[in-house]
Amino acid sequence: MKKNLIVVLFVLLAGCASIEPPYDAVRTFSEAEQSMRNEDYERARKDYQKIQEKSPDKSYDAFIMLRIADTYYGEEKYSEALVEYQNFLNYHPVHKDAAYVQYQIAMCNYKELITIDRDPTPAHMVVKEMKKLLEKYPKSGYEEQAKQYIAICQDWIADYELYVARFYYRADYYKAAVGRCEKLLKEYPGSSAEKDALYYAGLSYMELGERDQARSKFETLAQKYPAMKGSALALLRKLPTP
Repeated sequence: MKKNLIVVLFVLLAGCASIEPPYDAVRTFSEAEQSMRNEDYERARKDYQKIQEKSPDKSYDAFIMLRIADTYYGEEKYSEALVEYQNFLNYHPVHKDAAYVQYQIAMCNYKELITIDRDPTPAHMVVKEMKKLLEKYPKSGYEEQAKQYIAICQDWIADYELYVARFYYRADYYKAAVGRCEKLLKEYPGSSAEKDALYYAGLSYMELGERDQARSKFETLAQKYPAMKGSALALLRKLPTP
């Protein structure tokens, strides 16, 4: 009898030990916020997600959604953060933090930029999303940052176009090189790559026997970039006279 009683007590105690403490939304939120301050983003995210799961009325709460997105950004998981920020805007397009979220969407793309020889899609997306920020939220306080990143990424795209143009030139694909240089000069005038684009466009036109186009590029190069004037004039002298 005594032995049976011990077994029953053991089972009851084991069962009690396995029972989770009652869910406390306020405490869970407080712990999540503390984790955010400690930059323990994974733990914070789990607590925010627990609030969403345990409190159906909080499933699409703007602040909780934003916090979850920020945890991914803090962990440098930019693809996941991008999805969460976009979800936020889908549900809360006119929220007071919408401009911040739009800015973060652009920054998630910016963080995906790697080297100049890689896919320029993220740079194009930064320009697109920052322009959207300026158009939709004209007094957001992010105007200067948006313009700065647009300029940075446009230069980045121009450098990519120049990288490809140089590749074509060195591979003797002069028409393709001209195409890339002309695109760069038309779409990104005044970029950091403009000088070299004029130079390689002129060289490519020379190789193609199109002396008028070559002359035009070298003359523009000499006029706009005094440091290149000597090289440009030397190349002009190599062109056959009409």
